[in-house]
Amino acid sequence: MSLPSQKTKVFGPPGSGKTTFLLNVVDLELQEGTHSTQIGYFAFTRKAATEARDRAIAKFPALNGLHDFPWFKTLHSLAYHCLAVNRKDMMQAAHFREFSKETGLDIKVSEGGEDYIVNADNPILNEVNIARIRGVDLHTHYNNSNISIEWYHFEYVERAYRQYKQRNALMDFTDLLERLLEQPERLPMLDVLIIDEAQDLSRLQWRIVAELGKRSARLFIAGDDDQALYAWAGADVDAFLNHGGEVIILDQSYRVPAKIHALANTIVNRIKHRQPKTWNPRQEPGEVQFYNHYEHVDLSKGEWLVLAAANYMLNGVHRWLISQGLLFERYGTRSVSDTILQAVTSWESLRRDGIISCDQVHNLYKYLGHNVNKATKHLSVMPEDGMYNMDTLKQQYGLLTDDIWHKALVKIGADKRDYIIAMLRRGIRIGQKPSIRLSTIHGAKGGEADNVMLFTDLSSKFAHEYAHNPDNINRILYVGVTRARQELHIILPQNAQRSFYL
Repeated sequence: MSLPSQKTKVFGPPGSGKTTFLLNVVDLELQEGTHSTQIGYFAFTRKAATEARDRAIAKFPALNGLHDFPWFKTLHSLAYHCLAVNRKDMMQAAHFREFSKETGLDIKVSEGGEDYIVNADNPILNEVNIARIRGVDLHTHYNNSNISIEWYHFEYVERAYRQYKQRNALMDFTDLLERLLEQPERLPMLDVLIIDEAQDLSRLQWRIVAELGKRSARLFIAGDDDQALYAWAGADVDAFLNHGGEVIILDQSYRVPAKIHALANTIVNRIKHRQPKTWNPRQEPGEVQFYNHYEHVDLSKGEWLVLAAANYMLNGVHRWLISQGLLFERYGTRSVSDTILQAVTSWESLRRDGIISCDQVHNLYKYLGHNVNKATKHLSVMPEDGMYNMDTLKQQYGLLTDDIWHKALVKIGADKRDYIIAMLRRGIRIGQKPSIRLSTIHGAKGGEADNVMLFTDLSSKFAHEYAHNPDNINRILYVGVTRARQELHIILPQNAQRSFYL
């Protein structure tokens, strides 16, 4: 591989090795003498940026990460760094709770993708933020939105939020980019600039990219417009499509087999506004099967990714998997908490004459209840670096039983106990990573599995958008279909009037 021209646009269809291509660019730059501190690699998510940095370090072990690759970041992290702000300068959970009390808004708070970021979920604040990242006048955005709130209340919330931040000298996620654009001289001068997942960038982020491009000798912008899923959140796929530069299309998928590729092509060819691409599947034929109900699919063997357009659509299969005694993950969380599963495995290890650590003992004792003598020496005096067997715990730390786990761990509820027993009877190793993952299609973007089960129902919001802007919904279906490495199992819709078109 030789380095392309000074401005290059890379289209990477599903499983075509886009990240590998970009890291090969990094490798070539380093081999040609470009210093690692002069390479900027900016991804849509922190996970993607960190993965790219770690893979570069693995190839060049003499380089040591954060110090030698300072510009492998998200664009928000770049702004945070360049503006030299601190966590105390950012809106935190306590601030949103205070603002909620002041305005009477119902705001759900969660941790963001960066350590210093807190996500605040509220319909009005969400729409206000979309207007900002799209660079659209607030009243114009309000008129174009489907939000069922009177304008005077919508405008009041926006003004109150802005004034709250000003009064307390605080910034939110979007303020970082807006402030950096006011001070573009703070941006780094780079020899090479790489932008990954470009189809997901908002108009505000594209303005940052433009400023970075002015300060960079070579530019690589990579993504796949057919996998653009975040138009609803302000992503500007047109900015990617309209960006200039030499076009490279990666034309070999290392994931998608032939039958699934054929279905994917019928879907993607419905998208009217796109970059035409021809790409090849793997040689294996793969399988596409259709079912009237998810209970007709055998998920007990192999690796599975279960996908739906909306999170609530996974609730039924969630309950069914529990009734079947199958372990699974939903948004990275196991169907039984890690602490409960660890307590069970720790206890059974002790019964087999094994030893466990101090931390494992502390976790185990949370579930023993009356099977521990509270009058004995407290666990706080237990040496943290020690290892403990059943006899030691009985003699020194008040353990009163050596019965089987579902009789000893009385603090585990009956439903969870029965579920774990069912899993163990199936021979499932509860300490291992689950072979079944449940996710929305948006949440699974970038992921893959040997077997994919795909629900084809749509929420009323998505069904409405399908009628008015089918490109965005066809992209969602395309992404869902192309997660499968071997077999695609499609669940036919409950309501054909509110579903993906197959």
